Amino acid sequence: MTSLAQRPILLGIPIIVFLLDRWTKVQVENSLLLYESRKVIPGVLDLTHTRNTGVAFGFFANSNSAWVPPLLTVISAFALLLILLYSFKHPATEWRLQLGLMLVLGGAAGNLHDRITYGYVIDFIDVYFQNFHWWTFNVADSAISVGIALLLWEVATERPESSNQRGASLNP
Repeated sequence: MTSLAQRPILLGIPIIVFLLDRWTKVQVENSLLLYESRKVIPGVLDLTHTRNTGVAFGFFANSNSAWVPPLLTVISAFALLLILLYSFKHPATEWRLQLGLMLVLGGAAGNLHDRITYGYVIDFIDVYFQNFHWWTFNVADSAISVGIALLLWEVATERPESSNQRGASLNP
């Protein structure tokens, strides 16, 4: 399949992530009151309806500043644009890079939708063990995390150009 033919498939990934994220958030809003929790796997996983006015891991969630929500919205929208530009700058055949970017794009779009629509992000996946609780998250956050892991894998396994090839191209 050519690089150009793969673009529609790649662009379908963030759409699927966005729709899955929206669907799960609507289900949570319709079935759980705010801060209500339901056990899924006792001692490990609950569904808990929460709202995050900050960013990842609750940073800025307790800020009383009026400029934080609009600033986070603008930064998120700018990040979406940068991700798209970066994706189109690289061949669609670089699957780890492209899949990572598309997962981050879909997740960021899902959370941006919440931020614009509600002023906060709906979170509901509550992972814990005894007294340790991970920050509550959602499908969009999961896609972002997997996407970043793929991008890190891509960077970690990238093969640098051979120094002989570079030297040969510089010397007549």
